Amino acid sequence: MKRYFSQLRIGFSFCGFLAFILQELPYLPWLISPPIDNPLANNNPANIFLGVLEQAGGILTVALLMLVVPKETIKIKFKSVFFIIAVMCLVAYYVCWICYFNGITNGWLIVIGLSAVVPIYYFFVSLWLKNNFAVISSILFFIGHTGSNMINFLWNKM
Repeated sequence: MKRYFSQLRIGFSFCGFLAFILQELPYLPWLISPPIDNPLANNNPANIFLGVLEQAGGILTVALLMLVVPKETIKIKFKSVFFIIAVMCLVAYYVCWICYFNGITNGWLIVIGLSAVVPIYYFFVSLWLKNNFAVISSILFFIGHTGSNMINFLWNKM
């Protein structure tokens, strides 16, 4: 573990920043013209534990991806399997947002397409950027974000 810490430094990762910006893009149309059927508008964490995991895991993941970088420059491989899976997650996320804006707001779309895909995207971005701390925080983010929305949009609807 000590060896891993010695390979990192505080800095700025343009790739981490870009990954965050790309994930946030669907919120721009939402600000301009929110969907008519918008169950996410008042979505609160299902409980305190999942809320803390969701908020802390999400913020920590983004912060780690943007601010923790390897001491030595790594060659970014765009043909990496991790990068390709991250891009596929992002495309799926955008498709699900298009569905959501077109009135498809069922629980499964929200849980799988708008909740689970985001931390999975960050998980693979973290693997691609060789940021093991962000890998761990993205798992916490997945548990909180997906778990809370499973309770809110699937279990509470039964």
